[in-house]
Amino acid sequence: MKTFLRTCQHTLHSRQAQILLPAVMLAPIFILVIYLLFETSKLSMTKVRQQFALDNAAYAQMSTASTYLNATAMVNGIPYRVMRTMSQTLKPKKTSELKGNFTVFDVFYRAGAFLSIGPNHADQAISNPIPAAASTNWDFQYYGDKRKNWIKEEPSDANEDMEEKKDDGGKYLVLADKEIVDNYFFTSTNGALDRVKDYIVIFIRTGSIYASQNYAYKDTIKKSRMFREAIFLNTKDCRKSECGQQGAAVLDRFELNTVPFEIERGRFYLTADYVGSTAHSGAYPLDLDFNKIIKTKLFQFGYLDASSRSRLKQLARGITLKQKYVVPENRFNINITARYKPYVKNTVSVTCPRSGNNCVWPNPLPKYSVKVGV
Repeated sequence: MKTFLRTCQHTLHSRQAQILLPAVMLAPIFILVIYLLFETSKLSMTKVRQQFALDNAAYAQMSTASTYLNATAMVNGIPYRVMRTMSQTLKPKKTSELKGNFTVFDVFYRAGAFLSIGPNHADQAISNPIPAAASTNWDFQYYGDKRKNWIKEEPSDANEDMEEKKDDGGKYLVLADKEIVDNYFFTSTNGALDRVKDYIVIFIRTGSIYASQNYAYKDTIKKSRMFREAIFLNTKDCRKSECGQQGAAVLDRFELNTVPFEIERGRFYLTADYVGSTAHSGAYPLDLDFNKIIKTKLFQFGYLDASSRSRLKQLARGITLKQKYVVPENRFNINITARYKPYVKNTVSVTCPRSGNNCVWPNPLPKYSVKVGV
């Protein structure tokens, strides 16, 4: 025992003891620092995960809106792309008062039956070049002054383009140019009826595409479903029915709505076609009630309602989303969630390269994009 005590005494008086004693005293401090680093890292990882979840959720939700807007803009431009294939040249009558080459395309286009891209909105619109990929204005217009009441953000019926049928008093929208048909052969034997049928089918199908996109969008954004599920899948720290409530409350106010513009009756002009006759017998009207032949109105285009145009202006500037989150328990038994109420936030925008952030109608351009920033 005495030997042990002498050894301890000698050790404590040595130089090594001057280092050992402070080291023993600093050990708890080192352990505390390690705990602090661990807990700080956990806090940082939690916030990064929550920020990623919010950014991902915001992008997913607003991508649904941009896809819907782009699809509607594309639908508005589809008829022109299809009608360009109707390039069959019509034969003029011997006493034609019109000069030049006219095609089936011109019969419908000059009546204002569909939009055409620029730059040429008068003669030979069928040969307009495809817009460059970087173009921000495809310059869609109707022929001349046709449908001037339609080329508005809030389109209205073009009553001046409607003709009355005497036997039933109904009004029919002219969809084939009478002047061309009066001077060129547009008969059933050269496919006129098939072209009329093709025109109707084109707009039936574009209307069907529009309706499908509209349904998909409305169903997807219901109760900000995409946003909430993205928060849940990326955090797993909340009940699925309760995740993302704070951000969803903001997004729910920015639901967009487009309105289909449809027509009930159409008048097509054809050249009278008599068996064995080669003479031009003038144009006669073919009147169709779309409610009877296709059981619904004929779709023409989709446009944004006034409230949606207002929301898009706000979305162009960006909307701020905040989302509170719960911090995991720590070794110091401090309730950080209750004390500091932590949250993450970002700004999300949906934009297109046109004034008013309206690229749906009257100048459709499918170039909406989503941007998410802090």
